[in-house]
Amino acid sequence: MMEHWREALDAVRGGESKYKILVQAIAADIENGSLAEGTRLPPQREVSQKLGISVQTVTNAYKELEQHGVIRCEVGRGSFVAKRVTEKVASYMLDRAERSLVDFSIASIVYTEEHDAVWRETCAALAAQPDQPWMRACRPIAGFEHHRAAAVEWLAGLGMKSSIETLLITNGASHAQFLALASLVSPGDTVLTDSLTDHGVIGSAQVLGFTLKGLDSDEYGIQPDHFEDMCANERITALVCTPNLNNPTSSLMPDSRRRAIARIAERYGVYVIEDDVFGPLLTQRPAPITSHLPELGFYLTSFTKSVMTGLRTGYLAMPRRLALRVESILRVNSWMATPLLAEVATRWIADGTAEHLVEVQRECLVLRHKMVEEHLGEFAISNHPCSLSTWVGIPGHWQLDSLVQQLRHRLVAVTSPDPFLVLGAPRPNAIRLCLGAEGSDVRINGALGTIASVFRQYPQVHDYL
Repeated sequence: MMEHWREALDAVRGGESKYKILVQAIAADIENGSLAEGTRLPPQREVSQKLGISVQTVTNAYKELEQHGVIRCEVGRGSFVAKRVTEKVASYMLDRAERSLVDFSIASIVYTEEHDAVWRETCAALAAQPDQPWMRACRPIAGFEHHRAAAVEWLAGLGMKSSIETLLITNGASHAQFLALASLVSPGDTVLTDSLTDHGVIGSAQVLGFTLKGLDSDEYGIQPDHFEDMCANERITALVCTPNLNNPTSSLMPDSRRRAIARIAERYGVYVIEDDVFGPLLTQRPAPITSHLPELGFYLTSFTKSVMTGLRTGYLAMPRRLALRVESILRVNSWMATPLLAEVATRWIADGTAEHLVEVQRECLVLRHKMVEEHLGEFAISNHPCSLSTWVGIPGHWQLDSLVQQLRHRLVAVTSPDPFLVLGAPRPNAIRLCLGAEGSDVRINGALGTIASVFRQYPQVHDYL
């Protein structure tokens, strides 16, 4: 293996960096399968001696490979070939709909005939309008002013005060979160989050090169004591959190804890990036953490998890002094968010359609959570009636991977905790069920019954081996 790396280094020409050539050689072996996932790479000192290069050169190469998510370096164990985040997510959540399956693996809303009818009416109204600036304008970068005015109104309903000058239209919540992180972090910075967090944050850590660390959490979310301990003993740049119905655990953080976290963040100068994509689903919600942090808070939400899956318009409220910086990153990243979808969102806010569809969603979710309670109530760790998902512990006689595989054989897709695990966090013996799964209520009820049936069974003997 190292002979191939030596040949690449021997071919180095003047002006080329040896560590960059080593990065390319190792990455090529990983891409072509010569180094399989999980393979332990040689220790850095061994590579240095055999290739005749400095240990620092090898260290720099391994560090860059880790930042790109190609390898993972574990203290005391060594460096291992890692599966890329996108491949990991695809292996746990189905990338293509399979009609034969009941797919509980993707967090989406319950789609109804009413959603379809509203969308068709809106498309007809848009097509009939003679002047359509959303199809030809490419400025302003932050979004049309009337779109941002509608966003200010929507955020006010969620308890977040903002202004047109400090708000951007984005292509959904994930885009907003990435923009916030990109405006704050540099490679090597430390960012904190829940030990079980949205996989998008984990992916952003690999793309942007920051270190992501998980905080202790309970049924109410992040524990303030651990947050303060980390802030007191390490240099922390930001905290990324989802206080309302965290994905995947559906935890709901009380007001007292939100205020405590805000006080700690202010004391240590730590930015808070608050993802409130699920917030609109709640009928009652405490004030956002970032409403207490005007100089340190980024607040984001979108319509994909509450109004309509394809309405990928997001809103990002930010500190005034960072507004121009974040807007400049948006310009580089995507120039501007898609104005057509922002126009739809604006119209739906103005005429009450958005709030009506949220209410439709709440009603659908209440029914599906009742089904969960009927079939899996004894196993449900968190089953909030407004959540798009439920967090379910599995019986002790099942191994997690074997259970997920067995359910897949029964044409039911669920998600293990793996894509949500921050490096080093313990792996809970639980699965996430997303209740927006496509299909009639009768079909969903039957699939939940199948899960309950599998829970009651014992696995085959070889599943223990």
